Amino acid sequence: MGTTSSFFGGGGGSPLPEPEWLFQKSSYTYTFPYDGVVLVHVIGAGGSGAAQYNSYSATGGGAGGYCRKQFTVTSSTTATVTTGAGGSSKGQGVQQTAGEAGTASSFVLSSTTLTANGGGGGNHTGNASGLGTGGSASGGDVNYTGGDSGARYNNYNDNGFASGGGAVNLFNLTTDGGSATANAQWAATGGGGVGGRGGNINGGNYYQVTGGGGSAGAGGDIGSGSTVNAPDASGGPGGARLFRFNGPFLDGQGGNPIRNYNYNTNIGGYGFSPMSGNIGMGAGSGGMASWEANADPTNLMHAQKAGIFGGGGGCLTGKHEGGKGGDATVGGGGGAHVFRQGDSNPQRFSGRGGQGVVIIEYIERS
Repeated sequence: MGTTSSFFGGGGGSPLPEPEWLFQKSSYTYTFPYDGVVLVHVIGAGGSGAAQYNSYSATGGGAGGYCRKQFTVTSSTTATVTTGAGGSSKGQGVQQTAGEAGTASSFVLSSTTLTANGGGGGNHTGNASGLGTGGSASGGDVNYTGGDSGARYNNYNDNGFASGGGAVNLFNLTTDGGSATANAQWAATGGGGVGGRGGNINGGNYYQVTGGGGSAGAGGDIGSGSTVNAPDASGGPGGARLFRFNGPFLDGQGGNPIRNYNYNTNIGGYGFSPMSGNIGMGAGSGGMASWEANADPTNLMHAQKAGIFGGGGGCLTGKHEGGKGGDATVGGGGGAHVFRQGDSNPQRFSGRGGQGVVIIEYIERS
């Protein structure tokens, strides 16, 4: 293992380079730049969320799998690297469609192959078990399956529910998107974070919405006795969590839920914030629920984009307005999008899945 002096380049040793993040989609040959010991992290791409209409329900996408392994290499060592593509956003005039699965990332060095499979696409029909499943992983010293999307309580025709996507499972924790454990109506849940799942909805009330999981814990749940204002449904806590070998790397608070009812911008203390700021690293974005009667159909209500490795939040919109589930960025699953009734508005999309990556991290350098 590296020493403290090697982290900072002191003590006469060679300084450790910054980890390399490899995103190239086609397979190619990678040559290690230095002699030393490396940790190779492989993360599959996430699936996109499903899109659904007319009071039905849809689930977000699953996160890609994760594995890592330690190797001793020289500056002449080569490996074959492939990084997965995230599932594409679905919708744009299509009233109901399943999400798209992400593809696998892999790393091959000599006779060793690390594979992190892509997450599954979200589900827009069928029974309550239908969701976007996390991708598996193999070949590493550590192999973790990615977080699933949030699950729905009932069959798909259960009064409009959009779940958040799963997060990458870096620490063997539960990183699923938020689920509905009761017959939630016109509701949406947050995406998973690397420190915990998105918030769950445990009561059957209207226009409930939960936050995303954070780097250090799950999003807040809505209890069975909560009202529509749901003051306990905040995003999960942030907190430094060691992912990179040489220092804290992930420190993101999960996104808070967003609720917009007839354009009242502060229902229950949650501001209306379409296209709002970035979520912290390792965190999922909050769910979004919006309702209107006669909105401009060009309005597009976005759930926030997830932080790196986090899942996108689900998005529920009204009769006419457009909307979009939260996009994932790296490895996570995209959020589902559900709208109240069908019409000709084409501006309705699910969240896209996060791209796969291979990370090369030196922990010793000769």
